[in-house]
Amino acid sequence: MSAFLRVSNLHVYFDTPQGVVRANNGVNLEARPGESLGIMGESGCGKTVLFLSMLRLQQPGRITAGSITLDGRDITQLPERDVERIRGRDIALVPQNQATALNPAYTVREQLAEAIVVRERGGSLGSVLGRRGSRMDGEALEEVRRVFRELGFADDRLMGRLLQSYPHELSGGMRQRVLIAMALLLRPRVLIADEPTTALDRATRAQSLAMLRRLNGALTMLVVSHDLDAIASTCGRVAVMYAGRIVESGPAGEVLSDPRHPYSRLLISAQRRTRGEPLPTMFADTANLVDVPPGCSFHPICPEVMPQCLVHEPAESKVGGVRVACHLYDGEAAPC
Repeated sequence: MSAFLRVSNLHVYFDTPQGVVRANNGVNLEARPGESLGIMGESGCGKTVLFLSMLRLQQPGRITAGSITLDGRDITQLPERDVERIRGRDIALVPQNQATALNPAYTVREQLAEAIVVRERGGSLGSVLGRRGSRMDGEALEEVRRVFRELGFADDRLMGRLLQSYPHELSGGMRQRVLIAMALLLRPRVLIADEPTTALDRATRAQSLAMLRRLNGALTMLVVSHDLDAIASTCGRVAVMYAGRIVESGPAGEVLSDPRHPYSRLLISAQRRTRGEPLPTMFADTANLVDVPPGCSFHPICPEVMPQCLVHEPAESKVGGVRVACHLYDGEAAPC
């Protein structure tokens, strides 16, 4: 099955007083219809810039090269009016911070109604925010109930209380459920879940992951997370990102059980260590995206560095079912 969402050689740069930050530095990524793809990597690796670029919200960053193609249309080349139609209705985002993502001045009912107005009449959420009198008719209310039932919330009595509540009256898990429902009411073809387990307790975290699993196959889903278990339990494929580039991608079971890239090995082993076991040693801070070294960007701290790593940037090659950008596989891999 061909890719529905494809990112090709994407470069996104930010101008700063310290120099140009290469937040995305040649990203290649693809997702097929109905696929759940996990994107993982340390803070500062470029994950957030990547998904914001899919919505053309990466400003003040500049897309300097590459393309982001959704169902054959290059989003990077579309006028703002067309991109506004894509946001929410084609690609919906469930933001990381559920505590601040909802408007505190409006009830849940009003904010869900706004999502339906955007879907039916166009415009952005901001353009309809002032329509406080937005009402849900019987058909819209039934759609809201159906969406919440799909997310595992079927109690009609509690539903009534939820719709009349303000965001501050809800638990973190319930606010996140509202955000997911709001995104689904827009009927998107791609759903981006940014750090869906952040700041949630163990029970609420399990509920959130169960909600995401319920969506598998219904739409294309990107789960952006540091949480290895969240990726493993919700995604069929995974992409590992380092220093603005995807260094490894493939079936989740294969990448997570037998990572090829040295960075992937360190990242996964750090999360899977048992209590009392020392962390893998890495003598460096987060990759410097202003002063990117020549060759492989991971070579200054790579435990398996070779002479060519200091000079030549590795091409992406295919090893089994996995794509990996590493000189370790130059002699045994097929170029992609």
